[in-house]
Amino acid sequence: MFRTLKWRGIFSLAFLLAAVPAGASASGWSDGAPMSTGRAFAGGALLGSDLYVIGGDSTSGPRTVAEIYDMRGNIWRAAPALPVGLQQFGIAAHGGRLFVSGGYEAPAPQRPGFMAPDDPAGVADKVEPGDTANGWVYDPRVGTWLSIAGMPSSRAGHGLVSVGSRIYALGGRGGGASRVWAYDPGTDSWDVVGDAMPAPRIAAAYVPVDGRIYAIGGLSDGTAISRIDIFDPSTGKWTSGPALPAPRSGHVAAVLDGKVHVTGGEQRVPPRTYGDHFVLDLASNRWERGAPMPTPRHGAVAAAAEGKFVVVGGSPGAGVYTVFTESDVVDIYSTE
Repeated sequence: MFRTLKWRGIFSLAFLLAAVPAGASASGWSDGAPMSTGRAFAGGALLGSDLYVIGGDSTSGPRTVAEIYDMRGNIWRAAPALPVGLQQFGIAAHGGRLFVSGGYEAPAPQRPGFMAPDDPAGVADKVEPGDTANGWVYDPRVGTWLSIAGMPSSRAGHGLVSVGSRIYALGGRGGGASRVWAYDPGTDSWDVVGDAMPAPRIAAAYVPVDGRIYAIGGLSDGTAISRIDIFDPSTGKWTSGPALPAPRSGHVAAVLDGKVHVTGGEQRVPPRTYGDHFVLDLASNRWERGAPMPTPRHGAVAAAAEGKFVVVGGSPGAGVYTVFTESDVVDIYSTE
């Protein structure tokens, strides 16, 4: 049986059957309720047990749609839409609110080849028309999005991570994107902090671990990398972590029960997506292989809570096929 996907485009059934592996259940994985809108390059963050999935790509340009996945009840409900369509932006939960920074907001006809191999988007200072520095905050107690101070420069394809009293923007594409920027919600202001990122990159995964931020893999100078670099906001210094078992870009990661779970990603030439599931035991600092994700894809959203590692949306099609194969699938890996 094929699992539910919202395919769009003009591809033949034969192509689809060849391109996407059958979604039979894998050990440890189960199906969650699908999103109402299949999409890739959305942003996601947890408030309690509610996973907010916001924005994303479409054939007509970045989306404003927002949905909430209840990780306890396995149900979806609508949330207030973004004021502007966005994709490949940074999003973080902090103090019971959602913060959004940067991303790509231009309409589809202006869309650049984001991560195209002939366009080394890993160059930190590369700026594309349509990338933005704007910021937004959402408080569920108020129920509306409000504008906040923009970043020092436009940035897209970056991570946004809350540690302590500040929110950090790392990686991505844009002016000065090799530097770490810190946002202070109390003063509504940004500062440049710490040392520049080693191997500046886009399409990486970022997770907070014990007051530090892990930058996992990504695309650096047009090439997927396996390195992990760890930023310590208290010192402003970077250190090296244990490299991924294989290079990845466009993947997702989350921390569950003392382990970092990593899955998904894409390769553009030849085009393919990955379902490999790598697990870093933070106690031993060693990687293990977990049961693979049933539906290989990239550009998804992930979160961990309630004993579950949840992967939402994304696209089974790599490169130019992404926008035509956006998925509504929810894969749930449980440790219980």
